[in-house]
Amino acid sequence: MFKGVTKSLSSIAFKLFISFWLFAILSIVLTRVISIQLAEESILRPLHKQDIAKLQHLKRRIEKSKKLTLNRLLTKSTPFRGEAILIKDPSNSKVFASEKNFLKPLIPYLEKNSFDSPASIQFANARVTGPLATSIDNIEYQLYIAAKDHNPHFSSYLMQLPAWARIIIPIIVSMLLAWLLARSLSNPLLKIKSAAAEIGNGKLTTRIAKKTTNRSDELGDLSRSFNQMAEKLEQNINAHQRLLGDVSHELRSPMTRLQMAIGLSLQSIDNKDALTSHLARCELEVSRLDDMIAEVLSLSRLENTLQNLTLQSCDLCALLTSCITDCQYIANEKSITISATMPAKCIIQADNKLITSALSNIITNAVKYSHEHSTIEVLMSVNELMVTIQVVDTGPGVPEESISQLFQPFYRVENARDRGTGGTGLGLAIAQQAILAHNGSIYANNNAPSGLTVTLTLPR
Repeated sequence: MFKGVTKSLSSIAFKLFISFWLFAILSIVLTRVISIQLAEESILRPLHKQDIAKLQHLKRRIEKSKKLTLNRLLTKSTPFRGEAILIKDPSNSKVFASEKNFLKPLIPYLEKNSFDSPASIQFANARVTGPLATSIDNIEYQLYIAAKDHNPHFSSYLMQLPAWARIIIPIIVSMLLAWLLARSLSNPLLKIKSAAAEIGNGKLTTRIAKKTTNRSDELGDLSRSFNQMAEKLEQNINAHQRLLGDVSHELRSPMTRLQMAIGLSLQSIDNKDALTSHLARCELEVSRLDDMIAEVLSLSRLENTLQNLTLQSCDLCALLTSCITDCQYIANEKSITISATMPAKCIIQADNKLITSALSNIITNAVKYSHEHSTIEVLMSVNELMVTIQVVDTGPGVPEESISQLFQPFYRVENARDRGTGGTGLGLAIAQQAILAHNGSIYANNNAPSGLTVTLTLPR
């Protein structure tokens, strides 16, 4: 559930919703702020603690001294340089202040506005804090302190901007944010488009960079799917090219022998026995070519990942028993016994023809390379998720460095598993593709002291 929520929050739909929602809120807020700033030349700020402390200190001085006059207070009681005291008479709203330039915009403002409690007001170049009530010559006044800004607040910068700049800046900021969002969405699409164009031009190794595939939204999913597609496409094209090269190489030998047999037949046309022998050789080579072409076509179809499997419920035990019965006829020529250990029944969803082809090729391969008068064991085990089938032969095995290549088309191990067996080198490759088409796995390992075990697994 948590993973699903995280996925939803990282989706493009959610990002677009949040982005447009924030842009709408930002537009409303900026419109309000700009309208206020255009209408007023001051902004209320949180109470300035140092300013109010200075006013309280000044008030205590006034209350202690009986000789301070209004004029003396304005000219002699400024706390620090760049600061000034303003005194307002609440009875007539008149404000008294020294003739300092930075106070000129403050005086009209204080005369027009009254405050019930102390506050700090920000102007373009100054800050005023107050009021505090006090009595001078038995007349009630209000004290304010004004300070020229040496480190202006951000709002003061905004207030110093002309009206057109206060409008343009938010527009530029919103444009920048919108551009960043658009760039975040368009860049991965442009990279996918560029990668697709490169693959279309034949550069099959092209992949989308990790920076894009690591995204957790739909664009990241699309990038990862694109890379998987490109990887599979490269594998298929390379496999077909390799297969074409291998077929060209493998066809050369039987074609050469066939041509030689035909030539010898023509020379022996008057010798009936020799002619019969050469024609028999021609028939053998044609049969081998036919078998090889059929297996090549079968492998090519299996390597096509777009093929449609005809899945149906089938009893794997019955299929395996049928394959063992067929292969036993070949095994009888070498006095080999094929024994099976399996449950009574095992129902799976599979393509009967492909599974039968895979099992037949694996068992036939074991028969070819097992010694005479030996036994081949076929073992099946079943659990809730997987079916495992092992075919154990008693042949010479293969070198460890060659095991990983056993399932490549036309691959043969020298000496023990060579062309003398009459195989095309496609049986295990066909079996592998059939098993992979069912989302299964197949691998081989040597036995001790000799022999080879081919293990395949299929999902229930």
